[in-house]
Amino acid sequence: SAEFEQGLGDRRSSFAHGSSKNQITAESSSKTPGNSMSRNKSKRHSYQHRYRRKVWVLNPFRQEDEDEVLAKRTHNRRRWSHVFPLGEAEFKKHAGPNWKSLCQPAILPMTIDFHPDPSELQDQDKFRIKQYSVTLPSMNETNYKDATELLDDLMVQRVRQDFQLVPRSILSAHRETDNTVLSRTLSMGHKIQKLSYNSTSDSVDVVQYYANFAENESPQSYRYLLWSALRQDYVSVVQTFTKYTSPYKWNELDMLLSGDTISSISEDMRHPRISFVILPDPFTDQNGESGYSSKFQRLVEYFNKLQSKGSGTINIETVMKSDKAPKASKGKRSFIVDLRRRNSDKYEWCEIVHDSNCDTRRTFRITIQWLVAIGSKIDQQAQLLHRRCAQYGLNLIRVPNYSSLRLSFMNPYAVPITIPVRDKSCVNSLEEALSNDFDFVYDDCHMADPNELVDCLDGFDFIVNRWSMNKRKKFVPAKQYLHRTGTLFIRLLRDAQGKAI
Repeated sequence: SAEFEQGLGDRRSSFAHGSSKNQITAESSSKTPGNSMSRNKSKRHSYQHRYRRKVWVLNPFRQEDEDEVLAKRTHNRRRWSHVFPLGEAEFKKHAGPNWKSLCQPAILPMTIDFHPDPSELQDQDKFRIKQYSVTLPSMNETNYKDATELLDDLMVQRVRQDFQLVPRSILSAHRETDNTVLSRTLSMGHKIQKLSYNSTSDSVDVVQYYANFAENESPQSYRYLLWSALRQDYVSVVQTFTKYTSPYKWNELDMLLSGDTISSISEDMRHPRISFVILPDPFTDQNGESGYSSKFQRLVEYFNKLQSKGSGTINIETVMKSDKAPKASKGKRSFIVDLRRRNSDKYEWCEIVHDSNCDTRRTFRITIQWLVAIGSKIDQQAQLLHRRCAQYGLNLIRVPNYSSLRLSFMNPYAVPITIPVRDKSCVNSLEEALSNDFDFVYDDCHMADPNELVDCLDGFDFIVNRWSMNKRKKFVPAKQYLHRTGTLFIRLLRDAQGKAI
C-alpha cells in the first residue's frame, strides 16, 4: 500500500516534470536561437539534475520500474514480485496493471527464490539466533509413520503463518544444504527457520534467525469511518497495524504436534476455528427445564463416543434454575478427536473446546479448532454436530469467534455500537428487560478492555481484574447477552458505581 501510494506520487511527479518541460520548449520556440537556446538547455539540465537527485520510488504502472525491481535480489522484492503488472513468467499472460492484486489480498507463492548468504546469517549485527530441539517419542507411541511426515506437518504450520519454503536449488547455490540430511528451510525475510531431523538423538532441531532491523517496531494506528446499518450513520474506528509479525511460540506448537499430551492448542497459536452455541429452551416450568437437561446429557454421551480412545470420561455439570442468577462457565475444557477413518491414513485431528458447565439459562459454547486437518474433514465434523443436536432437540447455531474475545474491535468491518448508561437503576432495568422482554439469552461473562471505549469513558470508574493485572493488561468482567436469532450480541461493562457501557 505504501509503495503503491509512493508510486502514484512518482507518477504525479513525472507528469509535473513533463508539463515543465513543455513550458520550457514553448518559451524557446518564441525566442531567437543562440544564447536563448543555451540558456534553455542550461535550465533543462538544471531541472533534470534536481529531479534526478530525488529518491527513486516505485511506480507499479510503469514497466521500466517493474523490470528494475524484479532485477534486484532482495527478499521483499522477490516475495511480492508476482503482484506486479507482468511479474514472473507464469504471470505474463496479460499486460497492464494487475487490478486484482489492488482490490483483494495477493496470495503468496509456496516458495521464495531468495536466501541470505550464510555469512550474513551468522553476523550478529544483522541476525540473532535461537535454537531448540523437539525430542520425538518412539514410533510405537506416535501417530506419525516416520520423521518425514512429522517434518512436513511442522513445515505446513509455518507456511500457514506466511513463511515460504526455500528450494534446495537456492540453498545449494550458497552451499548451505546437505542432501543426506532431512531438512526444510523457510523464510519470511526478517525471520528464517531451518528444521532438520537428527537421527542420532531422534529429534528435530530448529534454528531460528531473527533480523535485527525488525526489532522494536512501533505499531501504526489507522483511523477510518465505517457505515453502521444499525445506527444509520458513520462510526469512527481505529485499527493498529505492524509491519512485522508478532512473536510466535513455535516451541510449544512443535511439542504439541510431536505428541506432547500435556499441552493443547492455545490462543497464541493463531489457529483456525469455528464456534457454535447451544441456545437453552425457553421453558416456563420445571418439566421444561428437566427436558432440556435430558437433551443436553445426550450430547455429553455423544462427546464421550467422539473423543479419541484412551481418554478420560467427559462430565459436564448441569446447573438448574433454582439458583438466583445464571452461573458463568468456570472455564474451558477440551478433548481430541481423531479424524482418521483407518490407522493407516495420515494422522489428522481436531480439538473440541466447550464450557465446563451447563446452566439451563445460559448458552453453551462449543468451538472446533485444528492445526493438522484438511477443511473437508472439519466441515464433516461441523455437519455431524449439527445433525446430532437436531436429533436431540437442541438448538445449535454458529456464531463468530470474535464474539467471545476480550477485544471488541477485532473485526475491522463489524464495529460495535457503544452506548454509555450513567444511571445504575436504568442499567438494572435494561439488563432485566433483555431476558424478559427482548428475547436475549445470557451468553456468559467475558473479559473486556474498557480502554477500547476511550470516547465515552468520562464519568466511569472500572475496577481492573486481578488476573489481568498479572498479565499487564486492563480487562474488566463484562456480561454478554445473545439474541435468540443469533444475530445480535450485547455486552455490558459495569463500573464500580453500577453504571455501564
